[in-house]
Amino acid sequence: MDIFQKCHDYTIAKEAIAAGVYPYFIPLTENEGAEAVCRGHRLIMCGSNNYLGLTTHPKVRQAALDAIEHYGTSCTGSRFLNGTLEMHEQLEHELAEWVGKEAALVFSTGMQTNLGAISALVGRGDSVVLDKEDHASIVDGARLSWGETRRYAHNDMADLERLLARLPEDRGKLLVVDGLFSMEGDIAPLPEIAPLCRRYGVRLMVDDAHAMGVLGGGHGTAAHFGLTDQVDLIMSTFSKSFASLGGFIAGDENASKVGVSGGGIACDNTDLFPRHFLLADWNAEIGAVFGGYLDRRALATGVFVI
Repeated sequence: MDIFQKCHDYTIAKEAIAAGVYPYFIPLTENEGAEAVCRGHRLIMCGSNNYLGLTTHPKVRQAALDAIEHYGTSCTGSRFLNGTLEMHEQLEHELAEWVGKEAALVFSTGMQTNLGAISALVGRGDSVVLDKEDHASIVDGARLSWGETRRYAHNDMADLERLLARLPEDRGKLLVVDGLFSMEGDIAPLPEIAPLCRRYGVRLMVDDAHAMGVLGGGHGTAAHFGLTDQVDLIMSTFSKSFASLGGFIAGDENASKVGVSGGGIACDNTDLFPRHFLLADWNAEIGAVFGGYLDRRALATGVFVI
């Protein structure tokens, strides 16, 4: 059987395109943040990840140009060999400080951060525990690992405790949860999750892709709840509030740097080129101002903007 046959048999997308109702992969002529030009029409953009509106900020654009002028367009190698610049280490130090952790490791994308971190930490005989509404990158990271994946009902603490209680005590365990769920718009109940993790000997990793720059004065979900010291690993992306490309994982030195960097995705991948981590560095600073404002508005109104 031809492995491509299922691709040829799948015709729903083509039928939707022919009918003019296909909603995906729509090309934009221009994307200026709050507005976009599509097929000759200027429209309001309601689906962007540009949470703080920094992608078109004049200083952000100039930082990108300056980085390319000085460093060129590529690091030309993996971090493991010749692709680490002093700027990588500076950014990692500042990101770790930003989220209140000892160390950080950057990746080329947020997706790769979850793939690399989870697959490197969870091995044979280990378990990774996920919320059923966790982002696809978390699920794929668990699939790439050699461990067992267990899932609990969304934000259901009774179901989570039943699951954790059944896991063997002598098994390594990692719980990975979105801090701010992108599709539902609700927040993981970290004040309830963290004590359960401690009770059952489970390490806790929070994906703050949608909370970084928005909650906790811009520092994320753990900071929002005042639980930074009870979250073992904090992950985030640069492609949302930080208006760039890339991602990072932060925690203690051994887990976030030594443990994760030994995985194939961290070792074998050509890393960010300087434009992206210069932007992430600058935008992290300005994100504190915007993030603090958004956090106060959310607490005052009960409405979280994502």
